[in-house]
Amino acid sequence: MVKYYVFSGLFALVMVGVAAQLIHNRRRRPKARAAEAKAAHAVAPAVASAAGPAAAAKEAPYDPNATRIHFRPAPANGHATLPARVEAALPEGAIAKLVCVGGHLKGQSFPITPAGITVGRDPQSTIVLTDHRVSHQHAKISIVDRKVVLRDLDSTNGTFLNAHLSALVHEVVLCPDDTIFFGGHGGDQFRFLVH
Repeated sequence: MVKYYVFSGLFALVMVGVAAQLIHNRRRRPKARAAEAKAAHAVAPAVASAAGPAAAAKEAPYDPNATRIHFRPAPANGHATLPARVEAALPEGAIAKLVCVGGHLKGQSFPITPAGITVGRDPQSTIVLTDHRVSHQHAKISIVDRKVVLRDLDSTNGTFLNAHLSALVHEVVLCPDDTIFFGGHGGDQFRFLVH
């Protein structure tokens, strides 16, 4: 019988300790959230001043369908650049196209017209991607002076060429067999082909 009372007493002590810990955590949670919010507000002015006054003025609430930002560490030697490239004009009568070689559009082909094609999450884009790292209007590919030009439309996470993921592409003339990543590695992957 003594064992029963000792066991019951120890069990009651453990339960009181668990209840006390839960109450302590519940009281501490609002303080932790307030500290996180205070830290976020301290960082926001620095980010806003770096982005400019227009970015500071339009602070929007969280949108689960918005572009998700994935910060990449800066290269140790400064901003990386693509290796030297030979810009070649399209041959007469050649057909330029993008072929998806990885991702949910794998196997689909998109001919590049003189007016150009657009890439993004916008349903009006020529190539509609669902990856949240891709901006609403991410990039445009067009033919300029018989050269195919890839232009990033100030996307949030950038456009990358040929697995050079440390070098953002702003505008570049494409060469046959170039591989393009929109928003980063791991999403849809496209290859530029000329026939």
